Amino acid sequence: MVGRLILVEGFPGAGKSTTAQFLARRLTRHGRLARWVYEEEVPNPLVPTPPSGGYRTWEQFADVRVERWRAFAAAARDYDVTVLPESALLQLPVFTMLRRNADPAAIAALVSRLVEAAAPLRPTLVYLARRDPEGAFRDIGERRGLAWLLQHAASSHGYAFTQARGLSGLEGLLAYWRAHAELCGAIVERLDLPKLVLEVGPDGWAARRRGICDFVDVPFEDDPVADATEIARVAGRYGDGQREVTVEVVDGRLVLRGILWSGNALLPIARNVFDVESWPLRVMFDADATGRIRAFHCTGPRLSWGGPSGVFGRIAS
Repeated sequence: MVGRLILVEGFPGAGKSTTAQFLARRLTRHGRLARWVYEEEVPNPLVPTPPSGGYRTWEQFADVRVERWRAFAAAARDYDVTVLPESALLQLPVFTMLRRNADPAAIAALVSRLVEAAAPLRPTLVYLARRDPEGAFRDIGERRGLAWLLQHAASSHGYAFTQARGLSGLEGLLAYWRAHAELCGAIVERLDLPKLVLEVGPDGWAARRRGICDFVDVPFEDDPVADATEIARVAGRYGDGQREVTVEVVDGRLVLRGILWSGNALLPIARNVFDVESWPLRVMFDADATGRIRAFHCTGPRLSWGGPSGVFGRIAS
C-alpha cells in the first residue's frame, strides 16, 4: 500500500481542525492508520525550521518548504497511513507571505509547487470556504472569546500588508482576511488535484461531514456519545492550584471549560479517555480503586504555545 495525503484547508474558524480530527477518528475506528497533523504542533513534519538568521528572500523560503514536502512525501509513501495535515498547503504559507505583503503570484506559485512535491501521496483537498470575513470573525469571537479577537485585531497593526494600505485595528484585520480569502479561493480554483470546496456556516455540519467522507472515501458515522453513567462519573469541577475548570453536560455531551476555548466537547475513546474536539489533546480521567474519579490530565503533542499540562484534581462539591 502507498501512503495517502488528505489536505484540509479553509478560513480561520471554518472547521479545519474539527474536520481533520473527525476524519482521523473515523479511519482509526475502522482499523486504518491515520495521522492528523495539527497546524500548531511543534515540530510540524510539513513546516521546516527557518535557517539561522531567517530567510533572505521569498525564493529561499519557497525552496526550503518545497524540499521539506518532497522529503516528507518520499518518507511517507511506503507506509499504509493516511496523513491529514490542516493549514499546511494554504493557510500557513499564505498567512506567512501575504501579511508581509509578498507578491500574490509568488504565493500561488509556491502552493502549486507544494502540490507537485506531494504527488507520490496522491493528495486530495478539502477546502472550507467563508465568503464573509466579517461574519466569520463574529462567529470565531463567540466561540473563542473576545480576547482572541482583540489580540488578532491589535496584531494586524504590525502587518506590512495593512501598513502599506494605511490600515490598523479591526479595519486592518478584516481587510487582510478578505484579501487572504480571495487569494486562497483563486489558488484553489486553479490547483490541479481532486478537491472538494464547501461554503460553510454554523449549521448543516452533519450533511457536510457525510459529503466530505464520501469525497475522500472514509466510512461515515456519527461520533459516539458517552453514556449517562460515564457522564455522571466525570462531570464536575477540577483544579490545578492555579485555575479551576469544569466538565459539564451540554445537550447530552461532555464539554470541557476553562482550559482552551470557552468550551470544547469531549469525544469518547474508551472508559475514562476522551479526545478534545478540535485539539490534538487527549483527556484521561484517573479513578481510585472504587471507580471514583479523582483527577484528569492531558496528553498530546507539544504545541507552539506549550499546551495544557499538569494534573487537575477533582474539587469536592
